[in-house]
Amino acid sequence: MNTRLRIVLTLLLGALATPSVYAASTRSLAAPHGGQTHIAGPYGLELVTGETRIVVYVTDHAGQPVDITGGKGKAVVHTDGRGVTVELHPAAGNMLEGVGRFRIKHSSVVYVTVDLAHDPPHQAVFRPFANASARAARARH
Repeated sequence: MNTRLRIVLTLLLGALATPSVYAASTRSLAAPHGGQTHIAGPYGLELVTGETRIVVYVTDHAGQPVDITGGKGKAVVHTDGRGVTVELHPAAGNMLEGVGRFRIKHSSVVYVTVDLAHDPPHQAVFRPFANASARAARARH
C-alpha cells in the first residue's frame, strides 16, 4: 500500500473513531422562521437576518422555545475582513433581537453567542448563504 493511501485511510478511520460530540455541536435543526439553525450546547439557535436587524430564536434540541428571561447575546458579523458587533436583547417569546449597521454577503460569517441567566454562554457559527449555495448547486445537477 502506498504512503498516500495509508495516510488517507488513517485519517478516515481516525475521523470515524472520534466521539460524536463534534457532530452534535454542528448538527442543524429545522428553521421554522426561515433562517439558518445550529446547535449551541443545549440550545438550538435560529439566525434570521434583515438589512439592519438580527433575530436569534432559542429552542431546546426538540425545537421547544427556551425561556430567555434575563438573557442576552451578541452577533458578530464578519464581512470582507470587517467585524460588526450587534448586541442582542430579549424580545417577545424566545427571541433575542438587535439592530446594527452590517452587511450580509455570500462570504459573511456570523458568530452568535447566547448568555442565558441559567447557563454559561454558548456559541454557534453561521454562514447565512451556505444553505442557499448548497440548494443552488443541487438544482444545477
